[in-house]
Amino acid sequence: MLASRGWVQRCLAAFGNAAGALIFPWECPVCGTMEGASPFCAPCRDELLDAAGDACARCAMPLGPFTDRTGGCSECRGRSLGFDGAIALGPYQGPIRHLCLRLKHEPNAWIAPWTMDVLIEARHSALASEAGDAWVAPVPLHGRRRMRRGYNQAEALASRLARRLGLRHVQPLRRVRATPPLARSGRAERATLLRHAFQARPNPALKGRTVLLVDDILTTGATCGAAARALKRAGAARVVVVVIGRAGGNF
Repeated sequence: MLASRGWVQRCLAAFGNAAGALIFPWECPVCGTMEGASPFCAPCRDELLDAAGDACARCAMPLGPFTDRTGGCSECRGRSLGFDGAIALGPYQGPIRHLCLRLKHEPNAWIAPWTMDVLIEARHSALASEAGDAWVAPVPLHGRRRMRRGYNQAEALASRLARRLGLRHVQPLRRVRATPPLARSGRAERATLLRHAFQARPNPALKGRTVLLVDDILTTGATCGAAARALKRAGAARVVVVVIGRAGGNF
């Protein structure tokens, strides 16, 4: 009963936010400037697009113009990541960091589709080369954390990505192992905590398929790597991570 009441309250809140957007100008989620046609003001939108510089196709780490890309970059070369490639809007700093932090809270869920739209514009070529008949899947939260938070920002981002690219939005993964917050954990500790944290639901149609695995932030790659390995155990041929922010955690 309480869960149903919470769902109704969230729907009413979402309706109120949408109705308000029709009456009042958008407030830029980065700087707070009041805009009219879209949420991001022109300067903040330009800054987000400008952040999408050259990056490693394997781990999405920003690269300089003369970086050796053979087998990845110096951050990921020679390491087993679990996934086959990564696409990020840009480094986890400035306005991208601000948006990722806001996206973690349910009242700001409305920001997700607009943020994903910017990523699609900035990384259209990389996404188009991976899309084909790919599936789009979010990194799931554990059930208890999903209930406490009220929503999963990765689901909101994945839904928009699938819709814009005309791909199937699926949830083949379950998070079967609850983990503590990982923000203060290093690469080795994260990998240990996340070992076997995900299971993929059996689905014959997953065999041989590419999956675009969506999350908000890529740091050490432990979470996305564990999720990607579960997808591959279930038959996926290729997993490409799609995130908003690429943090500087070493792989």
